[in-house]
Amino acid sequence: MFILKFAGKILLLPVWLILFVIGLAVKMTVQTYAVVRGILGFIFTLLIIATAYCYHDWVQVAFLFSLSVILYLILFAGVFVDTVLDMTRERIIDFIIGNCETRGARS
Repeated sequence: MFILKFAGKILLLPVWLILFVIGLAVKMTVQTYAVVRGILGFIFTLLIIATAYCYHDWVQVAFLFSLSVILYLILFAGVFVDTVLDMTRERIIDFIIGNCETRGARS
């Protein structure tokens, strides 16, 4: 039984390493996108205000607002994927190290 657990831990090391590399790539992408979203969000906000004030064209205002919402949704999806990868890596490393505690209330 000990040999099987040890073999399983050894086999999970490459999985953890692959998830680590993917996690770094996702983190860098999310951080870069957050900066770009900040700049584009600022520009879209200025365009929304200018369009509403100058032209009173509410269709274009709604379109620009929907683009701003899409920017936030893309960022949310990236952060969600980043969080799921982090949680998966933590679970794997906890299993490898041997800190597999049950999460129930034990007395």
